[in-house]
Amino acid sequence: MALKYTEEKLNSLDKETLVQLFLPQQEQLENIDHMLQLVLEQVADLKRRRFGRSSERHEADEQISFMEVDGEIVFFNESEAVAAEDDGGNNSEAVPAGNQRRSRENGKKI
Repeated sequence: MALKYTEEKLNSLDKETLVQLFLPQQEQLENIDHMLQLVLEQVADLKRRRFGRSSERHEADEQISFMEVDGEIVFFNESEAVAAEDDGGNNSEAVPAGNQRRSRENGKKI
């Protein structure tokens, strides 16, 4: 750590000594400024990578997509299409697994 000079001590020093004290501090300040600029650029780049548009490119499994087929806009939900394929093309109205009610014995909580 550099010495701390008081105003009185600096007033007592000759001009050549002040110049010798000032020049290294000026160079050190330029180095610190350069390093700070690099860090700020890195932070901005990391923010762009983390929160930028490219982080939003993946589609969620339950997201509905819009497609144009023969000039018509078609809504497409991948999970529904996969479920229909697994169903074997059965068009009967099935109750989703989450909506089925379980029977319970009297007096017992689920």
